[in-house]
Amino acid sequence: MALEHVHTRDLAEAIETVGQIYCEHQLSLDRRASGIDTTLDVSGAAQQPIVRLRYGAAVNVDAGSFPDLYLIMRCVDGSGRVRQGRREAGWHPGVTVPVSANTGTDFGFGPEFSQATIKADKQKLDALCSAWLGHPLGDTLRFELRPFSPSLERTWSSTLDLLESTAAAPLPPMAEAALQEFVLTLLLEGHPHNYSDELARRADRVSSRLVRRAESLMKDHAHEPLTVADVARELGVSIRALQAGFQNCRNYTPTAFLRSVRIHRARQGLLDADACTTVTDVAIRNGFLHLGRFSALYKTCFGESPMQTLARSRAAGARLHPLP
Repeated sequence: MALEHVHTRDLAEAIETVGQIYCEHQLSLDRRASGIDTTLDVSGAAQQPIVRLRYGAAVNVDAGSFPDLYLIMRCVDGSGRVRQGRREAGWHPGVTVPVSANTGTDFGFGPEFSQATIKADKQKLDALCSAWLGHPLGDTLRFELRPFSPSLERTWSSTLDLLESTAAAPLPPMAEAALQEFVLTLLLEGHPHNYSDELARRADRVSSRLVRRAESLMKDHAHEPLTVADVARELGVSIRALQAGFQNCRNYTPTAFLRSVRIHRARQGLLDADACTTVTDVAIRNGFLHLGRFSALYKTCFGESPMQTLARSRAAGARLHPLP
């Protein structure tokens, strides 16, 4: 999704524009407000856009049943509140609250309230939760209407920074798939919801034969936008069962195995480098978005930094192909 910027003082235009991003809703000004001064910016991927919104006035929003919307809303400035059914939560700067789909929802935003919100893809969120459980969801996934824990808030803040840093240009498919699954897994594992208890239960582990099949799948398709959820679905098992099998048979996770396969692919890319190759391109092409972590993992695996490998590869290439 290309960056969209809207600035308007027209109430009807604000309602229409925000409705296109979220859903149809009713918006009313607080009785003390004389008018609005709305700013809206949308960036990032179409399936998981980042929305920055400020109404510039105290407003109340009746969002109806909030059809198929999951909004992970972080307060940047000001204060606000949200009500779903009998539950209510409040915002102040630095607080994130997940707002779940298909429940009567209304908001109240103060005049200074501004938000940085991830609009999560409901279909992908449901599919990932189902993959973790190993069966279709019997009820709508609903997060508890309360702020993130301090530890999750810290992780979410850095995740938002990462998402915004990658929003300017499309990511390679492998990196995009890895980023989407990371964000949705962070929500499912980090914040309570109506399936949390089931996810916390001990899962039956898969056999060593299925672990070997999973490893083969990851080796054969590591160059594709393959995720652990894809592997579990292909094998017809839950992610939890696959994790339990890997821990029992290998003492590491399937995510760690896939990461290891891809770090070796990245090393080969650096060893085969040409004059245009960069560490950043090689890392992102192999699904590594956080360059600091990529470099640390690379050095742990190979005893040298990616830049050292690249420099050595270029030097070898120069010796083989000297300039005339």
